[in-house]
Amino acid sequence: MAGAGYKLFATGDVLTAAQVNTYLNEQTVMVFANAAARTSALTSVLAEGMVSYLQDTNAVEVYNGTAWVGVSGTGDITEVQAGVGISITSGTGPIPVITNSSTDLITTAGDILYGTAADTVARLGIGTAGQVLKVNSGATAPEWGAPAAGGKVLQVIHASTTTSTTIASTTYTDTTLTATITPSSATSKILILVSQMVFTEASSYMAAGCGFRLMRNSTAVYSGTKNDSGLESGQNVSGKLFNILPLNYLDSPNTTSAVTYKTQGAVYSTADSRTSIWQISNSPSNIVLLEIGA
Repeated sequence: MAGAGYKLFATGDVLTAAQVNTYLNEQTVMVFANAAARTSALTSVLAEGMVSYLQDTNAVEVYNGTAWVGVSGTGDITEVQAGVGISITSGTGPIPVITNSSTDLITTAGDILYGTAADTVARLGIGTAGQVLKVNSGATAPEWGAPAAGGKVLQVIHASTTTSTTIASTTYTDTTLTATITPSSATSKILILVSQMVFTEASSYMAAGCGFRLMRNSTAVYSGTKNDSGLESGQNVSGKLFNILPLNYLDSPNTTSAVTYKTQGAVYSTADSRTSIWQISNSPSNIVLLEIGA
């Protein structure tokens, strides 16, 4: 007999099988025709934690000690309101449909949405390579633009070598000092700083000298005199010179592809077995490449 409501047993009452089935087995959740019927049946026996089902609204409610409150069913959502960029369908339920309409403004990967006024948005299309995000001259919106004026160090590459390399030729030959950099912009300049160890030796009444040049890939961008480091010995005296050759050079490779810089050395004469030794005894030589923004 589902829906019979709550029964208050008195001392001495006989509990029948029908009552067990109706009031216990079938009504773990009490069933009532409506809220009025529930109030009539439970007025004097309400207890926190009671659960009931109302047939007229198909709602399950629990008594919290003060009032009956819904736990499921239609009517749980009273209203959903839209905000900026949000649209709502069936806002009062039972199941609202919420749509992020601001995404309709996006047309290209990398687009940015920004506020144009209270509760309004607009699209800023993606910029081009190398541009930075700035505020426009009226300070009213963002925009893409060129970076600030150059002179800034954008990246630094360092390399060194300790490979002892003997060069006894007037033809420029690699010293093993090399470094590679990939400029971030074709308008950047590359500042090359070189500190290279070289050894020369001269016998009695003999002069010895050597020089170096700087290569960008296969192009010489700086050439010495082949006598950047040299000495001349006296009578019956041999001379030895340990020297560090410095070089500061500002280059404009005009590319965003990888660029390799290296030094090459040569002696000014091969007479009397003149020679030069670069990184003698594994002394280090260093090269630093700095990309300078245009």
